[in-house]
Amino acid sequence: MQNCFIKLFKLQEFHVENSELKGKVMLITVRPKTKGVRCRDCGRYVSTLNRHLKPKKIKHMFWQGNLIVLLVKTRAFFCWQCQKKDQRRHITVDRLRSIPLKKSYSLLYADQIMKGLGSTSFKTQQELAESSFSTIEQILNDRIDPFIGVWPQEAVTSLGLDCHSFSGQKMLPTITDISNHKLISILPDDKRTTVEKFLKEMPETQKENINDVCIDMSRQYYQTIKRELPRAKIVVDAFHIIADANKRISELRAIIQKTDKVKLPKILFDKPKEHLKPNDRVALNEINKAYPELFALWGFKEELRRMYKIPNGTLAKITFDSMLKRMRLSEYQSVKYWSKTLIRWQDEILAYFDNFTTNGYTEGVNTKLKTIKRLSYGFRNIDNYIRKAMLSFIPISLLVAHYLT
Repeated sequence: MQNCFIKLFKLQEFHVENSELKGKVMLITVRPKTKGVRCRDCGRYVSTLNRHLKPKKIKHMFWQGNLIVLLVKTRAFFCWQCQKKDQRRHITVDRLRSIPLKKSYSLLYADQIMKGLGSTSFKTQQELAESSFSTIEQILNDRIDPFIGVWPQEAVTSLGLDCHSFSGQKMLPTITDISNHKLISILPDDKRTTVEKFLKEMPETQKENINDVCIDMSRQYYQTIKRELPRAKIVVDAFHIIADANKRISELRAIIQKTDKVKLPKILFDKPKEHLKPNDRVALNEINKAYPELFALWGFKEELRRMYKIPNGTLAKITFDSMLKRMRLSEYQSVKYWSKTLIRWQDEILAYFDNFTTNGYTEGVNTKLKTIKRLSYGFRNIDNYIRKAMLSFIPISLLVAHYLT
């Protein structure tokens, strides 16, 4: 019967002396199975008892609405060999694998809270675990460090970096493993020094495996990535290239609508050419006659889309160079100005065709993060948001292994 009790409450490390149920709290009195400890100074196994310490209450787990609390009887030992050397008593206290040093809870209790936070709120976990917010916050801080990240066991060959909004203009970088579709980290701010710190603390084995880093059309982290990951190619995400084109078209369309007092449907320019209906094509032909500059921007955007469908890098480069040449010779200033941006990013755009790397997974992660914020009615503390969000993506087993190594 006692063996079943020990297995049920995972007390294999202890001898159970007594158990008592008080309301919703079960108090279990236990003592260590070991007869001694390793001396903290010389490393020898010592069993000479110095004294019995005051029993300490440890929150162990919560089970079927009840909180399991251990009353742990620990001991202090002293080492004769160390005493002979300097005539002082070298005291070593019982060390328990399941209870962290200077903590009032066990690793099992922390694991249960971590699992619960992946799907419930902080308040729900406070009620279930009968714990304070500061304790739960400390458990999260101990387990998840954004600057270290949680790296998968598989080799990471492609890294994704993209920012999402925390609140208003406050942007947070999302770091993902594109090759294995895993979230690695969410950084607390979008400063260049923050990203640089994360890249510097990356495991050297992972740095050697990374072939490319996919980013948006921002030069903010460009030199940092080049310096910290010299072997990796930088790839500009195809989605952001097309999004930049749509933005330029929308800006010109807004100017025309304001000056000429006409209405030009945005959906006509955002919709791919192959999805246009006959009526849409007729409307575009009318726009071409009235506003050829706007139609020219839309035409070059469609050429870019077709280029990304080419399976061969050499052919894609020929197509891209031909398009840039025609853009530079265009009579419209908006087209020429756009061509300068594409020329500046030419190598990074064409790097896509080496491994066909995109930030699609990272964009999906950012979408899920928005859902997490909405379901939680927002967050005020960035650190809590980061750790809570990462729990929704990272398996608890991987977090535990990462914490214990």
